Amino acid sequence: MSNEVTENGVSRRTVLKGAALGGIGLVGGGTLLTSCGSDEASGPVTFTARTNDETGLKIAQALADAYTAETGNEVTMQGSGDTNAFQDGISQYLQGTPDDAFQWMAGFRTNFRADQGLLVDVSDNISNLGDQMPAGFVSGATNPSDGKQYIIPTTWYPWGLHYRKSTMSELGLDPENIATWDDFMKLLEGTQKKGLIGYAMGDKGGWEAMGTFSILNVRMNGYDYHIDLLNGRQKWTDQKTIDTFNQFATLIPYMNKNFLDISWDGMRDLLLQKKCGAMMMGSWWANDFLAQSQEDYDDLWIVPFPEINPEFGRDSIDAPVDGVCAATNGSNPSGGAAFAEWCGSEAGMLAAQGAGDTSLYANSRLDTSGYDAFNKQKLAVIGEAKNVMNFLDRDCRNDFAGTIVGPAIQNFLKNPKDVNGIVDSMQEAWDALPELA
Repeated sequence: MSNEVTENGVSRRTVLKGAALGGIGLVGGGTLLTSCGSDEASGPVTFTARTNDETGLKIAQALADAYTAETGNEVTMQGSGDTNAFQDGISQYLQGTPDDAFQWMAGFRTNFRADQGLLVDVSDNISNLGDQMPAGFVSGATNPSDGKQYIIPTTWYPWGLHYRKSTMSELGLDPENIATWDDFMKLLEGTQKKGLIGYAMGDKGGWEAMGTFSILNVRMNGYDYHIDLLNGRQKWTDQKTIDTFNQFATLIPYMNKNFLDISWDGMRDLLLQKKCGAMMMGSWWANDFLAQSQEDYDDLWIVPFPEINPEFGRDSIDAPVDGVCAATNGSNPSGGAAFAEWCGSEAGMLAAQGAGDTSLYANSRLDTSGYDAFNKQKLAVIGEAKNVMNFLDRDCRNDFAGTIVGPAIQNFLKNPKDVNGIVDSMQEAWDALPELA
């Protein structure tokens, strides 16, 4: 069994640290890039945005329009439709007649397809960006099997506990800091007493609840144990893993009953509509709060998931990197690579910002001094972490995370008393995996 299935060949302790604490906060002068990559590639480009959300499509269309205007190379954009279905079917998409460029996720999900020859090598495109691309992001985008890059990092975001500050104030809690498990329980119990859902959960896609499992595991057992578990160096049948599942079970009474019928956007809607206390999720959807109203956006907050074991405190966090890839089987793969490069440039990110994107960007030239309070808080949440993870289904083999871990957590949430049988099945599935080339 190969035990070194990693995104970038370096410790996740350092992958994003330079970005979180240095590179992303750099303020560069410079002017807008012009026609980034257009000298090497031209012609029309097709582009799949990994979203079907109105706000996300608006931002993607702004990127397409700005690139077309700047380079003269027309970009035709389409949404991916259901994001869970797109994610599950990405290999089929790339083996067929994909668009030239598409939004995707760094880590194993990129490297696995790169090793299959389905993605364009964009190493030169990243080099073209020069000091705009912090070293942490370059490392995070590097395929350990060949040392090349196949994704242009564009955005990144922390996973954390999201809630409305107004709700916390109503409960008599610090509206900007839910730090301990006791604080967390007061939040859940208080919102439930108000007739609301305490802890919003949607796991229809089979990946959403991975965020809660991961953070519980690192809070209880530490970063090293969690990463070792995902790479076969610890067993799913270990008592520490069982304890993590049992801790998860304590949250079920505070969750919405339809958690398997809704996905991440259903969780978002519960918070957006003031129907829940908190949710554990990545912060990519904050744009939707701003789209509803400035007041709603100003009320949104994020903090690290609370401490459970003092030995580890709040020292770990998921902070995945997203970006744009070019498909080998696209009609204009070189044009797709040039567009991906432009999306990662200062010009591309300013175009996204102009369309209302509130994301954190993987570009050192963007001035963070003007960030709003929520984005500054996202940086603070990441800055507190000693260890940065990519997310469970990016820190683990695809053929285990999506097919085994996701359904196992769903089964556990339906029947938490069967935890021993569930972890036994998970370990048997891991032991049966084929060796990775």
